[in-house]
Amino acid sequence: MNNTIKREEILEANLEALYKVVMSICEPVMKDQVCNHEKYEEIDNKQDTLKLLKIIKKTMYSNGEDDMHFGYNHVIAITNYYHIQQERYQTLQEYRDQFVAYRKVCEQLGIKVGASDSGGDNMLKRMKITNPTQQQKEDTEKKAIEEHHAILFMLGADKYKYGKLIEEMKNDVVRKKDPFPKTIARASHLLSKWTNNYGGKYNNGKSDSNDGMAFTTVTEEKEKDNKNEKNSILHASGAKRKGIIQMNVPKNCP
Repeated sequence: MNNTIKREEILEANLEALYKVVMSICEPVMKDQVCNHEKYEEIDNKQDTLKLLKIIKKTMYSNGEDDMHFGYNHVIAITNYYHIQQERYQTLQEYRDQFVAYRKVCEQLGIKVGASDSGGDNMLKRMKITNPTQQQKEDTEKKAIEEHHAILFMLGADKYKYGKLIEEMKNDVVRKKDPFPKTIARASHLLSKWTNNYGGKYNNGKSDSNDGMAFTTVTEEKEKDNKNEKNSILHASGAKRKGIIQMNVPKNCP
């Protein structure tokens, strides 16, 4: 009993210390918005770190939670979620954390992202369940929603690293295959194991989805008796393409 009480006291002390740390690292604008929140005084008196973090998260991703802008906040939350893209050099874990954070904001606002009347029915059909129980209906609806999030997560992945993989998946959809992972966990695992033509690294600014097509101009100088003539040759180079396109080249040039 004494050990339990002691652990609770330690936990409470740690949460209070964490509360001060969280407030100290907030930028002035964020801190001002948090302090002006209608529930801040109550949260501050109790040093409630969890509720403080909840306010910060909503302020960051959905413009707060005031009733007057309820519709606007919904639009912003959904827009942020569906437009999220992994930034170049952003780690997979950072992208996943950001993705999950946007999703949670939508859920906290009561937005059922990925839910549809036919999603569960489609999943039952694909699983070849003809007479489902109520539990099976509920389970397949959850699976359909999770699949929705997983596909969105894949499509938002960094095109510089995973462009070729995503293009192949899209092509498989056209071929009537089922290539996309069903959960964010599986999608993350797939991306973490994927190796592109550059050994899983960035390909110097060229996208895997177009095989690294780039154009460069090479200037070649040739001396003649009375003048120097400069010829510009436009090279179209690609990882899987060979050939040179020559423009404005004199007839006597090879």
